[in-house]
Amino acid sequence: MRLCKKSAEKLVGKKVDSKRRLFGYYPIEIIKINGELYAKDAVGVCSPIPEKEDDFNCFNYDFVVE
Repeated sequence: MRLCKKSAEKLVGKKVDSKRRLFGYYPIEIIKINGELYAKDAVGVCSPIPEKEDDFNCFNYDFVVE
């Protein structure tokens, strides 16, 4: 699955993870700052979540960590 704003709205406050951790520091936490959605990686770096699922900088994830 790919993380975009539409799917991230339901996951605010939760963490997503991948079975095969490629190109990222998992688990990634979904947070909202001033109304904008961000993906916070395990190191603490926040990246904006893209609008569409087919954008280049979408995060791939396999499951949600509760």
